[in-house]
Amino acid sequence: MHPPITKDPLAGPFDFFEDDGGDRDAATTLHELSLTRSKLGNLLDLLPAGLLIHQEQGIVYANQEAARILGLPMDALIGRHVLDFVTAPDADALANRFRACLRERRPVRAHDCALVGADGGHSGVQVSMSPLPWEGLPVIYVLITDVTAMRETQDRLHHLSITDPLTGAHNRRYFIDAAEQEIARARRAGRPVALLALDIDHFKRINDTHGHAVGDDALRAFTATCRTGLRAGDVFGRLGGEEFAVFLPDTDAAAACAVAERLRAGTAATVVPAGAAELRFTVSIGVAACAHAEGTVDTLLSRADRALYGAKAAGRNRVAVADAIADARPVP
Repeated sequence: MHPPITKDPLAGPFDFFEDDGGDRDAATTLHELSLTRSKLGNLLDLLPAGLLIHQEQGIVYANQEAARILGLPMDALIGRHVLDFVTAPDADALANRFRACLRERRPVRAHDCALVGADGGHSGVQVSMSPLPWEGLPVIYVLITDVTAMRETQDRLHHLSITDPLTGAHNRRYFIDAAEQEIARARRAGRPVALLALDIDHFKRINDTHGHAVGDDALRAFTATCRTGLRAGDVFGRLGGEEFAVFLPDTDAAAACAVAERLRAGTAATVVPAGAAELRFTVSIGVAACAHAEGTVDTLLSRADRALYGAKAAGRNRVAVADAIADARPVP
């Protein structure tokens, strides 16, 4: 049997902030604050957020999660101030909110900031504050929610949403969106842009001869080769199957052809293990450029595709430029 619940001589078992109508000095307030843990047991340590009970001068209670986030044992946090752990430029903004909550009794809802723990670790957090109904010296609680893991998860999900899972290149949706943004930026500045359409030659034959696993290795090797031959601001994406595209900001036709030739030569030099043998393969590339970012991604893609078909019709493993050749029928 559980022992009977006895009444706390200082307060009811759950009325921790009961107003007895009397004046209380700092010592009394601190004494009653010290009873909080005994009244709640370990419940506060089960919270998934850091909890501080705070007076103007400093912390008078901290739970385990607050100790973890701030990098100090719970007892070592007593007397410290939450603002000691706030990094610039967040310190002034949080200090203003802290004073408003403590002195004007105004709650603070989910203020984003960064904290540096005593161990030097940085944490992205959301801080909420609210006055506690305590007689005597003003007291507030400070709730600290560590959002670092949540944001890392969000970043991973975002990365997955824009990335082709096999090759790690950008997927078609991201490529189109990013290219449209680059076109709009180039149009405002009156700068040239170019687009490359790339298609690995005889890719079906690679799969049929060596198997899909080797075909997948070829796609990954091709992606790595392209990345080494592109600038940081270029947008590289897999549109589907063995079809890829590159958007080249601030690039005219001649420069785009030089990039395409570099990618073509790099692909021809790429070697992929295929059991006891080695696989070598080539790529055909169509180039479309415009001097003042006219049109849309779709029109550039269409022009580059026509040039790509011309490259394949002319024998593959070559670069062809849109409008410099007659339109060709698609070559399988």
